[in-house]
Amino acid sequence: MNQFKYILMLIAGAIFLSSCEEVIDLKLDTASEKYVVEAQLTNQIGGAKVLISKTKSYSSSNDFVGISGAVVEIENQQGVVTRLNESSNKGVYTHLTLSGMPGQTYRLKIVVSGQTFTSSSVMPAIVPLEDVYPYELNLFDGPRLFTQVKYKDPAGVKNFYRFIEYKNGVYTKSIIAANDEFTNGRTVNQTIFPFEFTEESKLKKGDKIKLEFLTIDEPVYKYWFSVDNGAQGGSDSAAPANPVSNIKGGAIGYFSAHTLQTKEYTVQ
Repeated sequence: MNQFKYILMLIAGAIFLSSCEEVIDLKLDTASEKYVVEAQLTNQIGGAKVLISKTKSYSSSNDFVGISGAVVEIENQQGVVTRLNESSNKGVYTHLTLSGMPGQTYRLKIVVSGQTFTSSSVMPAIVPLEDVYPYELNLFDGPRLFTQVKYKDPAGVKNFYRFIEYKNGVYTKSIIAANDEFTNGRTVNQTIFPFEFTEESKLKKGDKIKLEFLTIDEPVYKYWFSVDNGAQGGSDSAAPANPVSNIKGGAIGYFSAHTLQTKEYTVQ
């Protein structure tokens, strides 16, 4: 008898659960489009590059769709203005010889479809990159290799850094920005953690790793910090949000005048 009651309870529970099924139609608001600016000037020859696009709706693809026809100019501290040229890739503006000098302030101006966007960025002093090498840590899924970056932070001045890692020629999507709040004047060994801890993101024997080491100014650091902690819905943010931009005029994005150093190694 008890077994029969148990079976009846199971049947009743299944009927109740099936009756609660409901198709929920989420009505997502469509925000107005904004221009997106991704601009950089490095201390390397030909290090000027500006990408201009627009924001997309939630349901759109994540492919880059550039905006043509913009006037893009970078002005140095002496008032010399250089116009960038649109490349064969739509919405990508570059210059073959333009480079920046550490300690100088640079200004960006973009005019597109009757709108004007401006920004400025200070290129910090070079902090020598000492070494880049593989480093093993034991984590929840066992031993795993990571890229380690070694440099000496200069004492007595605020410094901000960004690290960009490529594995076999592909950007690993790691978003690593750091300051020297707790490392001022010290030798730093910075571990580059992957965007996601997956089997595919593991470093394996034979992988060719390239690490770009950037010294950036504080507004650019705040941009990348907010991307890491807010735009992706990190632990400090209740929901994804636009990152802190240093672009004025209504566009989102950033303009970064930074120094660039690169080192490579092969995982043994």
